[in-house]
Amino acid sequence: MGKDELNVMQEMPEWMLQKEAYIPSSDREAFLTKSTKAVLGVLSRMKFQGGKDGRFSATPSFQLFYTLVYIILTACNQNYFFTLIMFAGVMVVLAFYPAKSIRRILAGTLGAVVISALILIPAMFMGNPQILLRITTKVCISVTLIGMLSYGTSWNRLTAALRAFRVPDLLIFTLDITLKYISVLGAISLDILTALKLRSVGKNPKKARSFSGILGTSFLKSREMADEMYASMCCRGFTGEYHKQHKYRFRKQDLLHLLLLVCCLLLFYYLK
Repeated sequence: MGKDELNVMQEMPEWMLQKEAYIPSSDREAFLTKSTKAVLGVLSRMKFQGGKDGRFSATPSFQLFYTLVYIILTACNQNYFFTLIMFAGVMVVLAFYPAKSIRRILAGTLGAVVISALILIPAMFMGNPQILLRITTKVCISVTLIGMLSYGTSWNRLTAALRAFRVPDLLIFTLDITLKYISVLGAISLDILTALKLRSVGKNPKKARSFSGILGTSFLKSREMADEMYASMCCRGFTGEYHKQHKYRFRKQDLLHLLLLVCCLLLFYYLK
């Protein structure tokens, strides 16, 4: 040790020369923090799904139409045999999808079924166990149909098909932007939450303030992204109107799905 270093140490106060073994107190993450991180993680992985039109896919507008009809028939029927037929038919059609799409569709379906079953568990103890089976089966069919529509049709064509049903342009625009940017905001919020956790030492008694800070920062970031997107869309000449690029043409695939839809309607009224 040099002479200059000895002089510096002599000039320093004694409390700065004492060694301190600091052990931060453990901080248990609250259930809200864990749940928020899990939800943000799911949102960050919800990438924009540009599904491809399959070989036997109908036109997007007709796909949207018969999907809504199938969901309504499934929800309104009182015959469980018809529900089982719908379930079998949906599974058969799902088998023609790629393996990667099948895994993603069934993952979303499984989550919806589990949530529905947890909500309906008290019905089992109230003497109506069949309600649990009926409703969970209907939820499984409906969510699977929506997943098949999502992964079997490109979203840009699907949102454009909404124009054929006279849906307002503002609603189409809101839906389109939400589907595209929900994963971006989820990833930003997850990064902020992770950064806050890495910079925190010891116990944080003000978790509510930290949580509100994450929400506020995410809101400001979304406002900034919205202004940038608006400026870029104005530069590209977007006026807020969705124009149909071509007229609807009935294809061979539409005829096949139309026959299946008619058979389903006849079976519904026969088993009603």
